[in-house]
Amino acid sequence: MHARSFDLTEIRATERFSYWRDVLCKVYVTLAPEKAPQLAFQGAVTDHPFDDIGISTISSVRQTIARTRRDIGRDTDAYCFLNLQVDGSCSASQGRRSAVTSPGTFTVVDSSEPFLLDYGSDGWTQHSFKIPKHVFDAHVGQDLAVRTAGAGTPVGRIVVDFLSAVASNPESFRHSAIDLTKTILDLVAMSLRASAPDPGKEQQRSFRSPLRHAVLRHIELHFADPHITPAKVAAHFGISPRYLHKLLQGSGETFGQIILNKRLERCAFEIGRGTCLTISEVAFRYGFNDMSHFSRAFRRRFGITPRDYRP
Repeated sequence: MHARSFDLTEIRATERFSYWRDVLCKVYVTLAPEKAPQLAFQGAVTDHPFDDIGISTISSVRQTIARTRRDIGRDTDAYCFLNLQVDGSCSASQGRRSAVTSPGTFTVVDSSEPFLLDYGSDGWTQHSFKIPKHVFDAHVGQDLAVRTAGAGTPVGRIVVDFLSAVASNPESFRHSAIDLTKTILDLVAMSLRASAPDPGKEQQRSFRSPLRHAVLRHIELHFADPHITPAKVAAHFGISPRYLHKLLQGSGETFGQIILNKRLERCAFEIGRGTCLTISEVAFRYGFNDMSHFSRAFRRRFGITPRDYRP
Protein backbone atom coordinates (compact mmCIF):
# COMPACT_ATOMS: atom_id res chain seq x y z
CA MET A 1 0.00 0.00 0.00
CA HIS A 2 1.15 3.53 -0.73
CA ALA A 3 1.49 6.35 1.78
CA ARG A 4 -1.60 8.35 2.66
CA SER A 5 -1.35 12.03 3.56
CA PHE A 6 -4.02 14.03 5.34
CA ASP A 7 -3.50 17.79 5.64
CA LEU A 8 -6.15 20.11 7.02
CA THR A 9 -4.88 23.19 5.17
CA GLU A 10 -7.39 22.81 2.34
CA ILE A 11 -10.31 21.87 4.61
CA ARG A 12 -12.86 24.54 5.52
CA ALA A 13 -12.15 25.84 9.04
CA THR A 14 -15.58 24.86 10.36
CA GLU A 15 -15.14 21.26 9.13
CA ARG A 16 -11.52 20.69 10.09
CA PHE A 17 -11.93 19.09 13.49
CA SER A 18 -14.66 16.73 12.33
CA TYR A 19 -12.42 15.70 9.44
CA TRP A 20 -9.49 15.32 11.87
CA ARG A 21 -11.51 12.95 14.08
CA ASP A 22 -12.30 10.79 11.03
CA VAL A 23 -8.62 10.73 10.02
CA LEU A 24 -7.49 9.57 13.47
CA CYS A 25 -10.07 6.78 13.51
CA LYS A 26 -9.06 5.70 10.00
CA VAL A 27 -5.30 5.65 10.56
CA TYR A 28 -5.17 4.49 14.20
CA VAL A 29 -8.20 3.15 16.13
CA THR A 30 -11.47 4.69 17.31
CA LEU A 31 -10.43 7.78 19.25
CA ALA A 32 -12.05 10.81 20.85
CA PRO A 33 -9.97 13.96 20.27
CA GLU A 34 -10.80 17.28 21.91
CA LYS A 35 -9.35 20.54 20.66
CA ALA A 36 -8.28 23.48 22.76
CA PRO A 37 -10.54 26.54 22.48
CA GLN A 38 -9.02 28.41 19.59
CA LEU A 39 -10.10 29.84 16.26
CA ALA A 40 -8.22 27.71 13.76
CA PHE A 41 -7.40 24.03 14.20
CA GLN A 42 -4.46 22.64 12.22
CA GLY A 43 -3.08 19.14 11.90
CA ALA A 44 -1.52 16.67 9.50
CA VAL A 45 -0.96 12.90 9.31
CA THR A 46 1.17 10.91 6.90
CA ASP A 47 0.55 7.16 7.12
CA HIS A 48 2.70 4.36 5.67
CA PRO A 49 0.86 1.03 6.06
CA PHE A 50 3.08 -2.05 5.90
CA ASP A 51 1.97 -5.68 5.88
CA ASP A 52 2.14 -6.09 9.65
CA ILE A 53 2.70 -2.62 11.13
CA GLY A 54 1.77 0.99 10.45
CA ILE A 55 4.26 3.85 10.51
CA SER A 56 2.91 7.38 10.66
CA THR A 57 3.89 10.94 11.47
CA ILE A 58 1.32 13.13 13.16
CA SER A 59 1.40 16.80 14.12
CA SER A 60 -1.10 19.42 15.23
CA VAL A 61 -1.83 22.28 17.58
CA ARG A 62 -2.82 21.65 21.21
CA GLN A 63 -5.39 18.91 21.82
CA THR A 64 -6.17 15.81 23.85
CA ILE A 65 -6.81 12.37 22.36
CA ALA A 66 -8.73 9.88 24.49
CA ARG A 67 -9.50 6.20 24.07
CA THR A 68 -12.60 5.24 26.05
CA ARG A 69 -14.32 1.94 26.89
CA ARG A 70 -16.96 2.85 24.35
CA ASP A 71 -14.29 3.37 21.69
CA ILE A 72 -12.70 0.03 22.52
CA GLY A 73 -16.03 -1.72 22.02
CA ARG A 74 -16.22 -0.42 18.46
CA ASP A 75 -12.96 -2.07 17.32
CA THR A 76 -12.24 -5.73 16.76
CA ASP A 77 -8.41 -5.53 16.70
CA ALA A 78 -6.04 -4.34 19.41
CA TYR A 79 -2.72 -2.55 18.89
CA CYS A 80 0.18 -1.16 20.83
CA PHE A 81 1.24 2.30 19.71
CA LEU A 82 4.86 3.27 20.13
CA ASN A 83 4.88 7.08 20.04
CA LEU A 84 8.25 8.78 19.52
CA GLN A 85 8.21 12.49 20.32
CA VAL A 86 9.89 14.70 17.71
CA ASP A 87 8.74 18.17 18.75
CA GLY A 88 6.70 19.49 21.67
CA SER A 89 5.59 17.20 24.47
CA CYS A 90 2.86 14.73 25.38
CA SER A 91 1.49 13.66 28.74
CA ALA A 92 0.28 10.05 28.47
CA SER A 93 -1.93 8.31 31.04
CA GLN A 94 -3.15 4.71 31.08
CA GLY A 95 -4.36 2.78 34.08
CA ARG A 96 -2.41 3.99 37.11
CA ARG A 97 0.59 5.09 35.10
CA SER A 98 1.48 8.39 33.54
CA ALA A 99 4.52 9.74 31.72
CA VAL A 100 5.62 12.78 29.77
CA THR A 101 7.51 12.43 26.51
CA SER A 102 9.82 15.14 25.21
CA PRO A 103 11.81 15.16 21.93
CA GLY A 104 13.93 12.02 21.70
CA THR A 105 11.80 9.92 24.05
CA PHE A 106 9.00 7.45 23.39
CA THR A 107 6.27 5.67 25.25
CA VAL A 108 3.81 2.85 24.50
CA VAL A 109 0.02 2.85 24.87
CA ASP A 110 -2.25 -0.20 24.56
CA SER A 111 -5.48 0.21 22.58
CA SER A 112 -7.21 -2.58 24.53
CA GLU A 113 -7.40 -0.30 27.61
CA PRO A 114 -8.53 3.34 27.97
CA PHE A 115 -5.84 6.00 27.72
CA LEU A 116 -5.44 9.77 27.45
CA LEU A 117 -2.82 11.66 25.44
CA ASP A 118 -2.55 15.35 26.33
CA TYR A 119 -0.58 17.44 23.82
CA GLY A 120 -0.13 20.71 25.65
CA SER A 121 1.98 22.59 23.12
CA ASP A 122 1.28 23.95 19.66
CA GLY A 123 3.38 22.56 16.84
CA TRP A 124 4.02 19.13 18.35
CA THR A 125 5.06 16.16 16.19
CA GLN A 126 5.23 12.42 16.85
CA HIS A 127 6.26 9.35 14.90
CA SER A 128 3.81 6.56 15.73
CA PHE A 129 4.37 2.84 15.16
CA LYS A 130 1.14 0.80 15.12
CA ILE A 131 1.94 -2.79 16.13
CA PRO A 132 -0.61 -5.60 16.60
CA LYS A 133 -0.92 -6.19 20.34
CA HIS A 134 -0.40 -9.95 20.14
CA VAL A 135 2.84 -9.40 18.20
CA PHE A 136 4.07 -6.74 20.63
CA ASP A 137 3.21 -8.86 23.69
CA ALA A 138 4.93 -11.94 22.25
CA HIS A 139 8.18 -10.17 21.37
CA VAL A 140 8.45 -7.36 23.90
CA GLY A 141 6.26 -8.38 26.83
CA GLN A 142 3.09 -7.34 28.57
CA ASP A 143 2.46 -4.66 31.18
CA LEU A 144 4.76 -2.16 29.46
CA ALA A 145 2.15 0.54 28.75
CA VAL A 146 3.24 4.10 29.47
CA ARG A 147 6.82 3.13 30.18
CA THR A 148 9.22 5.58 28.58
CA ALA A 149 12.70 5.34 27.12
CA GLY A 150 14.81 7.72 25.13
CA ALA A 151 18.13 8.94 23.81
CA GLY A 152 19.49 9.82 27.24
CA THR A 153 21.34 6.49 27.45
CA PRO A 154 23.58 4.68 24.91
CA VAL A 155 20.94 1.99 24.47
CA GLY A 156 18.16 4.52 24.07
CA ARG A 157 20.16 6.54 21.56
CA ILE A 158 20.52 3.50 19.32
CA VAL A 159 16.80 2.82 19.43
CA VAL A 160 15.72 6.42 18.88
CA ASP A 161 18.17 6.86 15.98
CA PHE A 162 16.85 3.72 14.28
CA LEU A 163 13.18 4.56 14.84
CA SER A 164 13.73 8.09 13.56
CA ALA A 165 15.49 6.80 10.44
CA VAL A 166 12.66 4.38 9.70
CA ALA A 167 9.89 6.91 10.31
CA SER A 168 11.63 9.62 8.27
CA ASN A 169 11.92 7.43 5.19
CA PRO A 170 9.83 4.28 5.67
CA GLU A 171 9.56 3.48 1.97
CA SER A 172 13.29 2.78 1.81
CA PHE A 173 12.74 -0.09 4.25
CA ARG A 174 9.79 -1.64 2.41
CA HIS A 175 11.98 -4.00 0.38
CA SER A 176 14.89 -4.10 2.79
CA ALA A 177 16.59 -7.38 3.59
CA ILE A 178 16.08 -6.77 7.31
CA ASP A 179 12.95 -7.95 9.09
CA LEU A 180 11.72 -4.46 9.97
CA THR A 181 9.07 -5.46 12.50
CA LYS A 182 11.36 -7.87 14.36
CA THR A 183 14.20 -5.34 14.42
CA ILE A 184 11.94 -2.62 15.83
CA LEU A 185 10.53 -4.94 18.47
CA ASP A 186 13.98 -6.23 19.49
CA LEU A 187 15.32 -2.70 19.87
CA VAL A 188 12.25 -1.48 21.78
CA ALA A 189 12.44 -4.47 24.13
CA MET A 190 16.12 -3.77 24.71
CA SER A 191 15.45 -0.10 25.46
CA LEU A 192 12.45 -0.63 27.74
CA ARG A 193 14.19 -3.37 29.71
CA ALA A 194 17.36 -1.32 30.06
CA SER A 195 15.31 1.60 31.41
CA ALA A 196 13.56 -0.59 34.00
CA PRO A 197 14.43 0.20 37.63
CA ASP A 198 16.44 -3.02 38.13
CA PRO A 199 17.41 -4.74 34.87
CA GLY A 200 18.58 -8.23 35.73
CA LYS A 201 21.10 -10.49 34.04
CA GLU A 202 18.55 -11.87 31.61
CA GLN A 203 17.63 -8.37 30.49
CA GLN A 204 21.27 -7.46 30.07
CA ARG A 205 21.83 -10.54 27.93
CA SER A 206 18.91 -9.45 25.76
CA PHE A 207 20.82 -6.22 25.09
CA ARG A 208 23.61 -7.87 23.13
CA SER A 209 21.86 -9.20 20.04
CA PRO A 210 20.06 -5.96 19.07
CA LEU A 211 23.19 -3.93 19.88
CA ARG A 212 25.28 -6.24 17.70
CA HIS A 213 22.74 -5.71 14.91
CA ALA A 214 22.96 -1.94 15.35
CA VAL A 215 26.77 -2.03 15.30
CA LEU A 216 26.82 -4.14 12.14
CA ARG A 217 24.33 -1.79 10.54
CA HIS A 218 26.55 1.18 11.42
CA ILE A 219 29.56 -0.59 9.89
CA GLU A 220 27.49 -1.36 6.78
CA LEU A 221 26.87 2.37 6.34
CA HIS A 222 30.43 3.54 7.09
CA PHE A 223 32.83 0.77 6.00
CA ALA A 224 34.13 2.93 3.10
CA ASP A 225 35.45 5.54 5.54
CA PRO A 226 39.25 5.02 5.54
CA HIS A 227 39.40 6.39 9.10
CA ILE A 228 36.87 4.04 10.67
CA THR A 229 38.26 2.31 13.76
CA PRO A 230 36.93 0.14 16.59
CA ALA A 231 37.45 3.08 18.96
CA LYS A 232 35.32 5.43 16.85
CA VAL A 233 32.51 2.91 16.44
CA ALA A 234 32.58 2.07 20.15
CA ALA A 235 32.43 5.77 21.04
CA HIS A 236 29.42 6.23 18.75
CA PHE A 237 27.50 3.63 20.77
CA GLY A 238 28.84 4.66 24.18
CA ILE A 239 30.66 1.37 24.81
CA SER A 240 34.31 0.40 25.17
CA PRO A 241 36.38 -1.00 22.26
CA ARG A 242 36.84 -4.17 24.30
CA TYR A 243 33.08 -4.63 24.60
CA LEU A 244 32.70 -3.90 20.89
CA HIS A 245 35.06 -6.76 20.04
CA LYS A 246 33.16 -9.02 22.45
CA LEU A 247 29.89 -8.15 20.71
CA LEU A 248 31.29 -8.96 17.28
CA GLN A 249 32.43 -12.41 18.37
CA GLY A 250 28.85 -13.50 17.77
CA SER A 251 29.11 -12.53 14.09
CA GLY A 252 32.01 -14.94 13.49
CA GLU A 253 34.37 -12.22 12.24
CA THR A 254 36.62 -9.66 13.83
CA PHE A 255 36.12 -5.93 13.27
CA GLY A 256 38.99 -5.86 10.79
CA GLN A 257 37.68 -8.87 8.88
CA ILE A 258 34.20 -7.37 8.62
CA ILE A 259 35.54 -4.07 7.25
CA LEU A 260 37.92 -5.77 4.80
CA ASN A 261 35.28 -8.15 3.46
CA LYS A 262 32.72 -5.41 2.97
CA ARG A 263 35.24 -3.25 1.13
CA LEU A 264 36.33 -6.14 -1.09
CA GLU A 265 32.75 -7.13 -1.87
CA ARG A 266 31.86 -3.58 -2.86
CA CYS A 267 34.99 -3.17 -4.97
CA ALA A 268 34.33 -6.48 -6.71
CA PHE A 269 30.79 -5.39 -7.48
CA GLU A 270 31.93 -2.08 -8.97
CA ILE A 271 34.75 -3.64 -10.97
CA GLY A 272 32.58 -6.55 -12.15
CA ARG A 273 29.85 -4.30 -13.51
CA GLY A 274 32.29 -2.48 -15.76
CA THR A 275 32.26 0.90 -14.03
CA CYS A 276 34.04 3.77 -15.80
CA LEU A 277 36.21 4.28 -12.72
CA THR A 278 39.75 2.94 -12.75
CA ILE A 279 40.60 0.09 -10.40
CA SER A 280 42.59 2.40 -8.15
CA GLU A 281 39.69 4.89 -8.03
CA VAL A 282 37.34 2.10 -6.96
CA ALA A 283 39.78 0.93 -4.27
CA PHE A 284 40.29 4.42 -2.85
CA ARG A 285 36.55 5.18 -2.96
CA TYR A 286 35.78 2.20 -0.72
CA GLY A 287 38.40 2.71 1.95
CA PHE A 288 41.67 1.26 0.65
CA ASN A 289 44.70 3.53 0.70
CA ASP A 290 47.38 1.04 -0.42
CA MET A 291 47.02 -0.54 -3.87
CA SER A 292 49.47 -3.35 -3.14
CA HIS A 293 47.48 -4.35 -0.06
CA PHE A 294 44.25 -4.09 -2.03
CA SER A 295 45.52 -6.29 -4.88
CA ARG A 296 46.82 -8.98 -2.52
CA ALA A 297 43.62 -9.02 -0.46
CA PHE A 298 41.46 -9.11 -3.60
CA ARG A 299 43.39 -12.06 -5.03
CA ARG A 300 43.20 -13.99 -1.76
CA ARG A 301 39.44 -13.43 -1.62
CA PHE A 302 38.46 -13.99 -5.26
CA GLY A 303 41.32 -16.04 -6.69
CA ILE A 304 42.19 -13.57 -9.46
CA THR A 305 43.57 -10.06 -9.73
CA PRO A 306 41.28 -7.03 -9.89
CA ARG A 307 42.36 -6.43 -13.48
CA ASP A 308 41.40 -9.99 -14.52
CA TYR A 309 38.08 -9.62 -12.65
CA ARG A 310 37.06 -6.72 -14.85
CA PRO A 311 34.82 -7.86 -17.79
